[in-house]
Amino acid sequence: MNGTRKAGPRAGLILLLVLAIPAVRSMMEGDMALHMLLQFPLLLLAGWLLTQGLTEQTRAELRKWNHAGIAGLLMASLVLMFWMIPRALDMALSDSTVELLKFITLLMAGATLELSWQSAGLIVRGFFLGNVLPMMMVVGWLYVEAPVRICSAYLTDDQLRAGSGLLALAIAGSVVWLLAFFCPPIRSKEIHDENQ
Repeated sequence: MNGTRKAGPRAGLILLLVLAIPAVRSMMEGDMALHMLLQFPLLLLAGWLLTQGLTEQTRAELRKWNHAGIAGLLMASLVLMFWMIPRALDMALSDSTVELLKFITLLMAGATLELSWQSAGLIVRGFFLGNVLPMMMVVGWLYVEAPVRICSAYLTDDQLRAGSGLLALAIAGSVVWLLAFFCPPIRSKEIHDENQ
C-alpha cells in the first residue's frame, strides 16, 4: 500500500507535466476528439493519481464534507458537464486563463473521484453514472447531428469524430457499469461454492 501511495502521486505528477508541455497541449487541443477524449481523461487520471498520496488523517478530514462520496461525485459531474459545453471548449483554446482553469478543475474532478468512489455505495455511484453517461450520449449525439459547427475553433469533421467518440465512450461505459453491477454477485457465489 505504501508503494502505491508513493508511486501514484509520482506518476500523476509526471503525467501532469507531460500534459502541460506546450507541444503536447497543442497536439491534443488541435483535434476536438483528442481534446475531449484523451486530454480530459488523462487530466482526470492525473488528479486521481496525485490524490493517492494523501494521508489517512487528511482523508478523514475530507470525508467530513464528502459523506458517502456525494459531494465529490456531484462536483466531478458538474465539472464534466461544464467542459462538454462547446463554448467552454472555445474559451479554453482562446484564453490562457480559462485553459489553466480547465487543467485545475479537471485535476480536482479526478481527485474527488478518487476520494469519493470507494466510500460511495451502489446507489450513489449509479446516480453519478446515470447522469454522466446519458449526458455524454446527448452531447455526442448533438455533435454528430448538428448541421453546423457548434465549436467555432473546430471543423465539422472534428466535431463529428468527437461526437462519435463520446457516443462510443458512453455506450462502453454503460456496458462496463452494467457488467460490474451484475457480475460481482456471480463472482461471490463462485468463491463461496469453491470454499465449500
